[in-house]
Amino acid sequence: MSPSAAAWSYGLFVKIRRATEADASLMRSLWNEFNEEVPYTPYPGAPFEESLLTDFVALVAEDEGGPLGCVYANTRQDKFGFVFGLYVRPACRRQGIARTLMRSIAEALDQEGKDYVVLSVDTPNVAARSLYERLGFVDAGRTLRTEVAALVGTDL
Repeated sequence: MSPSAAAWSYGLFVKIRRATEADASLMRSLWNEFNEEVPYTPYPGAPFEESLLTDFVALVAEDEGGPLGCVYANTRQDKFGFVFGLYVRPACRRQGIARTLMRSIAEALDQEGKDYVVLSVDTPNVAARSLYERLGFVDAGRTLRTEVAALVGTDL
């Protein structure tokens, strides 16, 4: 399915398309919903910037009732695209929309000549980790964090 295609997903007719600058308000709403919901990181999410629509691949999933979810990918690296901001509205979950968005973003990356899809997921986000495992992702690295204060003054 190309990033401007439509599919049946659990009985829903879902259209996946490339978001444009004209979609800034819609995509800002989805971005803000995502940031309000994600409790895993101890720091606030980045604010929405319109450059997300111009500098990255941005896809939106819609049905006749409006937007259902979105996903972004940074394609600046030669061999891979880094996926971020996968979000499906709570009432629309468990209907295959996230899977459809991920397949669509993979097709967009394939069209750009990328070999890999890379992403980061918070360890406590069991539902997302399960989705990614079902899609064939493997743990290929770790992102670690500590508070700055924990390292300041530490004898290294």
